[in-house]
Amino acid sequence: MSASTTGTTDAAGGSLRRGTIGAVGLTFMVVAAAAPLTALASNLSLSLAFGVGAGTVGLLLVVAIVLSVFAAAYVALSRHVTNAGAYYAFIGFGLGRGAGAGAAFVATLAYNLAAAGMIAATGYFADVTALAYLGVDLPWWSYGAVALLATAYLGRRGVEVAQVFTTGVSLLQFAVIVLLGLAVLAQRPEGWSLDVFTPGAMFEGNVAMTLVFCILSFVGFEATAIYGEEARAARRSIKVATFASIVLLVGVFVLSTWSIVAAFPDVRSEAAADPGSLVFRTADAYLGGWSGSLMSTMVTISFFASGIAFHNMAARYHYSLGRSGLLPRPCAAVHPRFGTPHLASAVQVVVSVVVLAPFVLLGADPILNLFPAVSGVTSISLTTLMVGCCASIVVAALRGRLPESRWVTVGAPVLSGAGMVLICAIVLGNYDEVTGSTSAVIAAMPLLPLAAFGYGVVAYAVRTRSGQDVEIDAS
Repeated sequence: MSASTTGTTDAAGGSLRRGTIGAVGLTFMVVAAAAPLTALASNLSLSLAFGVGAGTVGLLLVVAIVLSVFAAAYVALSRHVTNAGAYYAFIGFGLGRGAGAGAAFVATLAYNLAAAGMIAATGYFADVTALAYLGVDLPWWSYGAVALLATAYLGRRGVEVAQVFTTGVSLLQFAVIVLLGLAVLAQRPEGWSLDVFTPGAMFEGNVAMTLVFCILSFVGFEATAIYGEEARAARRSIKVATFASIVLLVGVFVLSTWSIVAAFPDVRSEAAADPGSLVFRTADAYLGGWSGSLMSTMVTISFFASGIAFHNMAARYHYSLGRSGLLPRPCAAVHPRFGTPHLASAVQVVVSVVVLAPFVLLGADPILNLFPAVSGVTSISLTTLMVGCCASIVVAALRGRLPESRWVTVGAPVLSGAGMVLICAIVLGNYDEVTGSTSAVIAAMPLLPLAAFGYGVVAYAVRTRSGQDVEIDAS
């Protein structure tokens, strides 16, 4: 496996178009995946209701610190490996191609589930908005179907178009969150207490649930490396975008969540009454009745933007695995005009339909039934991938393959990896509380990432034993 990459042209259909996205675009693709307003209206509201309550603000900061330390090592490795399936190559770089192949399938599973979950949430909140403000009552999946078709179109057109949309949506989210925060500060300044950062607040209640939702709030910053093959000045853009996205997300998540906490004397009780409408009720109370419809619409659009971001990430894993031969070769086909992995994108759309169909047929609530299942599996998958990446960096450094400082190649990955292992252990040990379900099927879902990893390792071994080469990186 080479230490650096210069691009790839595969037999299935050429290379991804170069120079289509820069540091700003990369940053906002990450922000779009994290979707601040959607996280506030779903994951973080659930944490305020059933997790650690007001202590969610403090735990957000703790998780952000762990991820910032991890990012130092992650960026160092990105200087040596560029691939549309980032964890695929990053873990393979130090731990071997078999481990890289296994990791690729874990990431593919996580991003496909996340993309499907975001489409369901888009449909759900579109239905809530239309019913409340237009009096139109259609099933959530009808709106989800429209969102999925639009996602398919944007996936085919590529990140040049998608980044314009996601950047615009992200900036609007920032504006709305800052406006709400200022309104709460002006009308209830006494609510802004530093108690949210005390251990008593952060570790009182369902810590595992809050940790899951905090991790998911920052999910997606791998996108900076996923688009490395398409980025301008890739190494610099990845570095700038990785740290810029973490700083932006820390600021917006801490501000927005603290604003909601400050808005109510007892935020836990207020959130538990109806987590899904908490943000809208806060906006109505502090900004006026006009703001509820705006916030509801913005949340819907934010979920849609997040779905686009996860769709693109999953599609690039399909492309990378198709190029390596671990998925059918047509997945690596590139659109002759747009330079996009259009068949890999189409596969992701089909996967979303397959994931969502049972919930539609059973009439299940996408927020109460689908979201906990997706959140649990996605958080476990991405946390373990980060642990694997940390281990890969340390091994590669000890073998003399990374010239950066010991802090970057050993200290940072060991510390952040230990933090991720602890978080993962807490989540697994309290999985029924995380999902809020006692179903045996939901309880068994953490086995999915393990099965995906095993499949990848076996598929790689079978392919290499048959004499077929498997390219992990993009050289």
